[in-house]
Amino acid sequence: MNIIRRINDFVLYMCFCFLTRTGLMMKLSFVKGMGRQTVLSLSKHDWEECHMYVGILMFVAMLLHLILNRVWILKVGSANKKWVAITAIAI
Repeated sequence: MNIIRRINDFVLYMCFCFLTRTGLMMKLSFVKGMGRQTVLSLSKHDWEECHMYVGILMFVAMLLHLILNRVWILKVGSANKKWVAITAIAI
């Protein structure tokens, strides 16, 4: 179980880094009205598609993360700190 958690945390971290970098790159590198532009031979549409698929992967990994850590979430929630559990689930 511990190895699954570590792999999942690594996947979450890598997805976060990729989404952050591609989001900033798409916002700052592509100038509207300048014609067809590419970064690393990929157009803005291609980067948006990669960004979306990695976002879906991150969502699935986040759900798995919550499932794998449900014991901790329930323990914190039952220790008169329900606001922490509610905040963790909401985030």
